[in-house]
Amino acid sequence: MNQNVHHAVSIIRPFIPYGGELALLTRHANMPAVLFADIDYDFQVELIALYRYQGEQNLIVLKNNGGQWNMFAHANGKGVYVADMAAAPVARAGQNNLLIGWEHEDWRVELDILQWTGTGLSRLVPDGLVYDWLEIEDMPAANGPDGKCELALWLQDSEQSYRIEAYRLEEAGLVPAVDAYPYYFGKVAFYYEQLAAQQPDVPLYRSVLDEALQKSSVADPAPEAPPAEEAPSG
Repeated sequence: MNQNVHHAVSIIRPFIPYGGELALLTRHANMPAVLFADIDYDFQVELIALYRYQGEQNLIVLKNNGGQWNMFAHANGKGVYVADMAAAPVARAGQNNLLIGWEHEDWRVELDILQWTGTGLSRLVPDGLVYDWLEIEDMPAANGPDGKCELALWLQDSEQSYRIEAYRLEEAGLVPAVDAYPYYFGKVAFYYEQLAAQQPDVPLYRSVLDEALQKSSVADPAPEAPPAEEAPSG
């Protein structure tokens, strides 16, 4: 545990109810789910943490006033574990949002994006957006980076194939970031070209490579909807 994380954990522990436990990031070597980031745009970092109490996930934000940390915001969580946790300017350039991957018992990871509204935290995406792998990056389009991050969601369709999409968050929600396709899918294609050449008998590499080559070279492909959780049959 690095010094910054250790310091954050020491601050947050008194704010976790008796019997509660700090969440661990399952996709990041079980590091504590704590994060220093400015989420209310006042150029001072807040301390964000996730913990589990009485079977429920919770998100809390602390603010430092004159050297004293105090409760600033709270939101209910989802799932039973936490896969990912990050702060990045997704809705607006220069203004951090919180991105959390809530992990369910069946290992599905559900994306959550939260924004500070002035009075609390507001969710920006609907329930049920699931992924297997998440990348957050200011993906350059024709005019280069714009200070606002796009999201790449990877969803495993089967043992040997993935659906991959690059999204941008707009007022209407997550929309395909078509202008960033040449950059992102060009990068994906280069990576899987190397793997496919090294292991030509692995169908997964060829499947991902073919999709990446298609999206990196097509100017205006048909957009895909964000991955939603399938309703149970019955």
